[in-house]
Amino acid sequence: MANNVQLSGSIRSNLLLLQTTQTSLDRTQTRLSTGNKVNSALDGPTAFFAAKSLNQRANDLTSLKDGIGQAISTINSGDKGITAIQNLIDNATALTQSALSNLGTDANSVATRKSLAQQYNAFLRQIDSQASDSSYQGKNLLIGNGLRLGVTASSQLDVNALAGISGATVTNVTKSDTYTVAVSGDGAISGDAGDIANAATDRGISNIVVNGFASTDKNTLSDITIKLSGGTGKDKTFTVTEGDESFTTTFTQSAAADAKAAGTVLKFSHSFGSGTNLTFDVDFDSIEDVPDTAGVGTSTIQKNINLQVSVENSAGEKVTRDGLQSVGNGKVSDGDNAFSFGTGTARVTIDERQILQASTYTAAASGAYGTGGAVVTGSPTFDQPGSVTVDEQFQLKATATSFDYATGNFTSYAVQLDGTGSAGTATATVSAGGTTAVTFGPTGQANGSSIGVTFNYNELKYITTAAAAGSVEIAGRISQQTGATGALSAAPFNNVGSATGFAKNQVTNLSVDVSVQSGGSVVIKGSDGQGGTFSLNLAATATSTGAVVSFVIAGGVNDGANFNVSFADAGVAANVNTSTDATSHAAYTIQVRGAYNGPRDAKFDVRGSHTGTDASLSTKQLVDASDQNNLTVQLNETNTSIVNVISQNVQTNGQGLQLDEAQNNWGDRADIQNAIDQLNKAKNSLRTASSNLGTNLNIIQTRQDFTLEFSNVLTEGASKLTQADQNEESANMLTLQTRQQLGTIALSLANQAQQAILRLF
Repeated sequence: MANNVQLSGSIRSNLLLLQTTQTSLDRTQTRLSTGNKVNSALDGPTAFFAAKSLNQRANDLTSLKDGIGQAISTINSGDKGITAIQNLIDNATALTQSALSNLGTDANSVATRKSLAQQYNAFLRQIDSQASDSSYQGKNLLIGNGLRLGVTASSQLDVNALAGISGATVTNVTKSDTYTVAVSGDGAISGDAGDIANAATDRGISNIVVNGFASTDKNTLSDITIKLSGGTGKDKTFTVTEGDESFTTTFTQSAAADAKAAGTVLKFSHSFGSGTNLTFDVDFDSIEDVPDTAGVGTSTIQKNINLQVSVENSAGEKVTRDGLQSVGNGKVSDGDNAFSFGTGTARVTIDERQILQASTYTAAASGAYGTGGAVVTGSPTFDQPGSVTVDEQFQLKATATSFDYATGNFTSYAVQLDGTGSAGTATATVSAGGTTAVTFGPTGQANGSSIGVTFNYNELKYITTAAAAGSVEIAGRISQQTGATGALSAAPFNNVGSATGFAKNQVTNLSVDVSVQSGGSVVIKGSDGQGGTFSLNLAATATSTGAVVSFVIAGGVNDGANFNVSFADAGVAANVNTSTDATSHAAYTIQVRGAYNGPRDAKFDVRGSHTGTDASLSTKQLVDASDQNNLTVQLNETNTSIVNVISQNVQTNGQGLQLDEAQNNWGDRADIQNAIDQLNKAKNSLRTASSNLGTNLNIIQTRQDFTLEFSNVLTEGASKLTQADQNEESANMLTLQTRQQLGTIALSLANQAQQAILRLF
């Protein structure tokens, strides 16, 4: 609508001035209230858009600061995890040093190392847990790229199918490889020579023999302990133990006295269900002569078995655990057995009872065992070992008739070899002065092969059955009693006679004293040296030529035994020198052989050849690598400047620290040294990982500081383009307010003329 009010020129001029002043005043008030001289593009498009660009960049950088800060926290989380892992490795290192200080082969040292190895494994598990727990907002800088190498399931099944083997795996895999597992050895058993010598010294026993073949289904790799109880003047009780099996027997004082009187020794022999045979001689005097202990105590004999478990990798490197080695030198053991290579550690769990079923070996015979085991020298042999494929046990027995009192042995033996399986029996003759190497065959053979045995001739009588001697031997000397004027001039007895009831398995030496009294009567008395005595008083007429007299022994082992002798030609009286009232003496030894009933047993085992099998463990990449745990940090608003923080694998696996679990329960020094070497390498790896994180942290922290400062620079620059000068704007405000007041006054003055006209009315 058009303005119909007509304003004068002066009023219109004043009004326009007031309007302009008000507009300027409003703009100034806006600048004062906002602090900006450019509040929109209308205020200054160039400055407005330049400032907006600077503020936008500053805002973008400010938003990056949060991401940078979170990245710093993520790296700090990894660094704290590495510090904790370093502490765990230091503790694990201390365990290895403790293990090195307990390197003995005694049971306590072995148990201590096993316990330390288990503690070591616990620390390794904690290292993995610590690495896994060091994640921050879904990023873990301590578990690497996730690449994992391991054993294939199919190869595990192949190896676990071997008899006596389970739990096949490969740990600490650093790269793919193939490991062939094979078993060899016939299971022949022996004892550690040093332990045997120590047992003989400490217990006072002798001729200790450990032999046999390990059972293919009941074998044990445990050592043998011999416990002796019974002090001086007491019976001796022996308890022998192997694994879970124990056997106890007692030797009495009377048995020891009888053996001593007979010139023999007591024999201990026991065969364990595992196939181990243990024999030794028991002499009470030797036992009681042991200083301080009189033999009382326990000895341990390390058992050695011809059993080798070997693993060979694709490069031809071979590691063997050998049952013939001593503890601490790569001895195969029941349970976990580890085979360390540069590409990984092959591990199998061995069942000691069945492992021989997987073994490859040729036929062999054990040494003889039993209380009469000494009858065989060395081990029997085969003429065709390739044909021996079945395990057999053979027993040796002998018979004899003619006895040589001069040598104390039979003149010949008919030795019988009795196979308890399908081998049957065979007999061979062994004669005094002849060869003692005998071949049994064609019967009594082992699966088509003849058996050669070399005998200890002097021991054959202990496995012999023979009837008691039908006659006795008389050996004597004529002597004159001190102070006597006459003596016997010839032996009064014929070398004939018979004997019954004498102790078996020995020759009894009867000491006989014959004295002729004045008047011709004869006194005959004597003893058997084993507690028995005998005597007769005979009239001269009773000693005529051919007269037979009988003696009965009273007391001792020969109590009740009797023997007959006949007088020589002319009788005793005819052999007395002519001297009145003279008492003449003669001393004689009469030797009597009792019956032999094979008091000792002798056996040996034959192990038939066997072809085992082998199998291979294979490792390959099972999980691909990824970068999901790597940390990418954006450092500028255009994402053209970034830092990639690579996740470091500080787990114990083969792609990380390469810390393998304790090998073989730290049974060997080499196993402990492997752990020490791995720990030292792991410490270097941790230092490298920590250095990488530290370097990235320094870079990011530097960029964080720069981003903060540069953002301030951008904001300040933007402010310089748009920010109003408060002092200037305040002065403008006052000026405009004054101008407005003056304009109002001018307008008022311009209106006064019209107001005067109004007053005319």
